[in-house]
Amino acid sequence: MLRRGTILLVVLGLILAVAACAPAAAPTATPTQAPAAKPTAATTTAPTAAPTKPAATTPGASAAPTTAAAPSKQVTLKFGSIQSASDAGVYIAMDKGYYQEQGINIEVNNFRTVGDLIAPFGTGQVDFIATPLSIALLASADRGVEMKIVADKGQSLPKWEFAWIVLRKDLADSGQVKTPADLKGMRVAVPSPGSLGDQTVQVMIEQAGLKPGDVNVDVLPFTDQAAALANKGIAAGYAVEPYVATGIQQGFATKWIPNSQYFNGRTETATIIFGPTILKDQDLGRRFMIAYLKGVRDYNKAFTTKEGRDGVIGILTKYSTIKDPKLYDVMEMPYLDPNGTPDKPSMDAQYKWFVSKGLYTGKRTFDDITDLSYVNYAAQQLGKQ
Repeated sequence: MLRRGTILLVVLGLILAVAACAPAAAPTATPTQAPAAKPTAATTTAPTAAPTKPAATTPGASAAPTTAAAPSKQVTLKFGSIQSASDAGVYIAMDKGYYQEQGINIEVNNFRTVGDLIAPFGTGQVDFIATPLSIALLASADRGVEMKIVADKGQSLPKWEFAWIVLRKDLADSGQVKTPADLKGMRVAVPSPGSLGDQTVQVMIEQAGLKPGDVNVDVLPFTDQAAALANKGIAAGYAVEPYVATGIQQGFATKWIPNSQYFNGRTETATIIFGPTILKDQDLGRRFMIAYLKGVRDYNKAFTTKEGRDGVIGILTKYSTIKDPKLYDVMEMPYLDPNGTPDKPSMDAQYKWFVSKGLYTGKRTFDDITDLSYVNYAAQQLGKQ
């Protein structure tokens, strides 16, 4: 584990690695070619209540695309992921052949942490990534890495809360920890420094009236947090699905505070980011996004009207780390915007916090590295919802 005092050094190391264009560490899972990918992660089981769609944003049926037939030459794009439940739109589009319709094959490369993911993205070893916003992303842009945030890939909001601060179950059951103020002197895990998870935990500590140093904040990947909870190495941690479910299923964690509580009820939790391979070919980016939004809309129908639900769950158990179909009956899933539009207020809030805390002192903003022309085009072709 890394102590909170070393976080800036870790981030600096990430920046220097990108700047030097050093060879990146290999992904932890073997790349898989769509649509026949073989997931490798372990089965998880039941967290809590099933989601319901916010009435104001309930998607309707997707219109048929008006694009031409797929190009005769297929392009392979390498996808970098930290294996979140919010990857669902990509997996569905892969399995249903929506990418192949657009002349695209997807090769999946799984990584343990955002830090592991940023370096190979910066050196062009993956073509697009799915990741939370972070100062490492901004720093990479400062260093000249060509990238654009192009679409939403997951939001947390009431009834669609898939990002939580989880509490160790024995502390919850005993009543030893009832509020964040009770964490004084304890250890709390975040998945990576200068990230959304880091920010969420720091805001929680600050709002609890605790001082810097009152809580030890450790950097610990999602994949390792369940074990740390089990051996009582940490009291709490920031996690997303399916890692929330893992801790609950194993009996070491309980859901405690939803991420969106600290962002006025809605958080842009993850985004799709294009690298140079796609950015240099506008038509390729547009075709990618048409396929992606078709997958997203199938996901939304499955978890709202239940249209095609069994098929979608079958796809997710095939590609994601959540292998038990019954888990989808009770797990709170991420919200995916049917038009691919990220939540700008929460993006702005995240950026302002990074700057106000002195964690990011560069020149770029998230607005500078955002391009929604691809999702706007795709939504127009498919019919905006």
